[in-house]
Amino acid sequence: MSAYALNKLLREVNRNPAVREHFFRDRAGVAAGFELSDEERRAVLEQDVGALYRLGAHGLILRPFTILQQMPEPDYLAAIRG
Repeated sequence: MSAYALNKLLREVNRNPAVREHFFRDRAGVAAGFELSDEERRAVLEQDVGALYRLGAHGLILRPFTILQQMPEPDYLAAIRG
């Protein structure tokens, strides 16, 4: 899969309060609505920030996504630096 669907999912969680609320209740349900590879889906469901970044999640979309989940910046930076 391309990183497009992955970035679209993250963007929707970031920008759409209804999607965000649904995501925090049912990650798998939200992820099912996007054409993700198995690896992308696993990274989303497990909140594996390093994998999300390696799979093509753009930093300007990924960081707000992690802020919503209250991930401190040092932890975010360590995750994307692998």
